[in-house]
Amino acid sequence: MNIFNDIGTITALVLTLAVFSGFFKPNPLYRIAESLFIGVSAGYFAVIWYFSIIKPAYKSAVSGDLLILIPLIAGLLLFIPSNSEAAYSKLRFLPAAFIVIVTTAINIPVYFSAFIQEMIRSSIIPLVSFDENGALRIDMTINAILSVVCITSAIMFLVARHRNNNRFINTTGEIGRFFILVAIGSAFAYTLLSRLILFMGKIEFIMNAVRIVF
Repeated sequence: MNIFNDIGTITALVLTLAVFSGFFKPNPLYRIAESLFIGVSAGYFAVIWYFSIIKPAYKSAVSGDLLILIPLIAGLLLFIPSNSEAAYSKLRFLPAAFIVIVTTAINIPVYFSAFIQEMIRSSIIPLVSFDENGALRIDMTINAILSVVCITSAIMFLVARHRNNNRFINTTGEIGRFFILVAIGSAFAYTLLSRLILFMGKIEFIMNAVRIVF
């Protein structure tokens, strides 16, 4: 018997049950677990940021690297009171605007290359597929045709359906809306299933912890 493992298991069990008690209604036990989680997380990240950012920045400034003062001053500008009527109070928007602009400029090419470009590349496939022996691959052919129909109809729904009274365009847009709803439903079902798996894992942990402790 390892007393430290038992103490850790009991603590985790009590905190898990305290969090689950919030399903019924807010209570002091749930608030204690919530505050403990927030406090420990804040303390942990404060220590990490101190040793990984603040302390190295201080050493760099002391050793003569004055460029480090620029992000330091930008960070201090964020603490200017927002309810101040002074003219300098608007300086607090400068660091946030800089972060948003730079982040957007960096992420747009990355996301375009990782998502849009890859989607376009994966959509360029032959409609009729054959195996190594030259026989027709029915499954791959049907998959390619469905992909073309799905992409075309979804684009038609998003771009041209509400701008044209053509019956063909409207019908194609309705088909695209069906595919979009299927995609959204699949994503929602995947998220729900992943959360359900986590919940089942916690239930299994509670049962195992109760068996070990008692």
